[in-house]
Amino acid sequence: MSGEAVFTRLEPEPASRSGLRREYARFSVDLDVSLGSEHNFYAGFAENLSSGGVFVATHLLKPVGEEIRFSIHLPELNAAVTGVGEVRWVREYNERSDLPPGMGIRFLQLDAAAEELITNFLDRREPLFFDDE
Repeated sequence: MSGEAVFTRLEPEPASRSGLRREYARFSVDLDVSLGSEHNFYAGFAENLSSGGVFVATHLLKPVGEEIRFSIHLPELNAAVTGVGEVRWVREYNERSDLPPGMGIRFLQLDAAAEELITNFLDRREPLFFDDE
């Protein structure tokens, strides 16, 4: 049973979601993530990952639009992927929801080697299914 989730969006939601498609397939993961900005360094957990971004479950939310450095540990490959991303949306804590608080981060700066590591890691998983309704 899930309750209501609170989201902050960078852009207004279109009137109809039926035409929306994700640009990248999302994959369910359970990975350690380190995040840093000009003044803070903290950890969170990646809950889903794609070639274009990551959802990080954390209570320490950054504002939408803020750039943030990240490092995602890929234990199966014994490697870490580092780069810079932008907070695209946040989900605040809600006691009526089973969904964890956190941030959707879009990758902005990711070198070719990091992209290849993510692709190799995700090739071993089944993508998450998102219903369009």
